[in-house]
Amino acid sequence: MLLKIIDILVMTSKKAEKIFLIINSYAGNKAGSKAVDVVVPYLVKMDCLVEYAFTEYQGHATELAIKASEDGFDLVVAVGGDGTMNEVALGLFGTNTLMGIIPIGSGNGLARELGISMNIRKSARTLIDGKILHLDVCKLNDQRFLCTSGIGFDALVAEKMSLAGTRGFLKYVKLVIKECLFYQPIDVRMRIDGILIEEPVFMITFANASQFGNNAFIAPGASMTDGLIDVVVVKKFPKFWMPLFAVSLFFKLVLKLPFVDCYRARKIDLEIADTQVFHFDGEPGKLKVPAQIKLVSEKIWVKSGK
Repeated sequence: MLLKIIDILVMTSKKAEKIFLIINSYAGNKAGSKAVDVVVPYLVKMDCLVEYAFTEYQGHATELAIKASEDGFDLVVAVGGDGTMNEVALGLFGTNTLMGIIPIGSGNGLARELGISMNIRKSARTLIDGKILHLDVCKLNDQRFLCTSGIGFDALVAEKMSLAGTRGFLKYVKLVIKECLFYQPIDVRMRIDGILIEEPVFMITFANASQFGNNAFIAPGASMTDGLIDVVVVKKFPKFWMPLFAVSLFFKLVLKLPFVDCYRARKIDLEIADTQVFHFDGEPGKLKVPAQIKLVSEKIWVKSGK
């Protein structure tokens, strides 16, 4: 316990002097070059040694993050959307290397959760002045995630978005409207810390963070530092409720709806799920059941805006 306290004190007083930027050149309508033009001069002005690289393929950000940590960089910065954040985090889990965020994606759920500005100049200042947090990390089977994972409607939309030629909030809204017209609930059986849930559901979200992104709050009370996973079960409901369900996300009222339940747990066993798709931080994956969702021992140090 004493070593843990000392570790936290060292990290929270540590100044990032060597900084490595990992840039997704395709995120934010190719805004990565703009981030370089703004962020690098600012960090150099703050007497930091700065290097950067652009990602070239899926998983490259993880490889770059591992190498940057091994090379002794104090702060490794993900410049992109939630997919880029997840890849960079994969390379830093369990290390003492800080992770920073410059959000230029479409949803930016992690950045919003941490109070990081969507303005590039302001988010750059957070790399220097931000508070350091030690975040929980979750896992669905072998796939780690920081914010949310889930099955059902949101996973279907994540899969469809990954196949779309373009991204963005309007594209997401159009896809949601299109898919919800013909979507059929899925049958599930799972145990949430031993509590049995067996029924058709619209979707289930395993939330470490409170929102998906774009300030759509699926688990308003979730915390990334409380050592618990919020499990939001959206049961089968008549489609005329869909507009109210969508609006409730943006007003933090989703848990007030009569067909939504929320549990808090350390471990969830998904025994049956009539679907082959799940999402992790907005990225699609192939689901294998039985599946287990739980917190892992590794955490991650992150620069936060709050």
